[in-house]
Amino acid sequence: IGQAEYDLKKTAKIISEKRKNYAEVLSSLIVEILVKLELPKCRFEIGISETELCENGIDDVEFMISTNVSEPLKPLEKVASGGEISRIMLAIKNILAKKDSVQTLIFDEIDTGIGGEVAVAVGSHLKNLAKTRQIFCITHLASIAVYADNQIKIQKGVEGSSTQTSVFPVTGTERVKEIARMLSGDAESEESLEHAQAMLEKFGG
Repeated sequence: IGQAEYDLKKTAKIISEKRKNYAEVLSSLIVEILVKLELPKCRFEIGISETELCENGIDDVEFMISTNVSEPLKPLEKVASGGEISRIMLAIKNILAKKDSVQTLIFDEIDTGIGGEVAVAVGSHLKNLAKTRQIFCITHLASIAVYADNQIKIQKGVEGSSTQTSVFPVTGTERVKEIARMLSGDAESEESLEHAQAMLEKFGG
């Protein structure tokens, strides 16, 4: 048992060193993507500290983040908003896409507090990830929705004394109208429809 324990700890030390080396590389790659997803001042580090030997080795691993210049690094789970966590997950999944075995990913609130070029960047990263994974993304932004291969609309309505939720795909001209509605609230004006059609042609692919 003594020799087995010695060999186990030795192997755990080797794995720990590899983790620490790659943690720096992964942190840097994550920050590169987060900068494009409206987190330009963020710092991200993977903290690794030694703990007692267990089935996962001798490392206690924690994701640390600061989204503002004046704030110190803090545990991700304690300071990040839902939208920030979704964007961080999007960054990680893009980096690990070729290694990760998870086939279906769901992103909710990923568009919280973003718009313009950043929303386009988020949509582009989702589209890239969708090349190797099935992606479900709940969004209110047309600039993200246009990237979808299949767009589904969810709406609520009152029938009699109860509220009903309807779920249905939008395709063809109906999708153009839906994108126009998401853009300006107007699904009928010529300007909105032209803008929607142009976005679908540019980003829909």
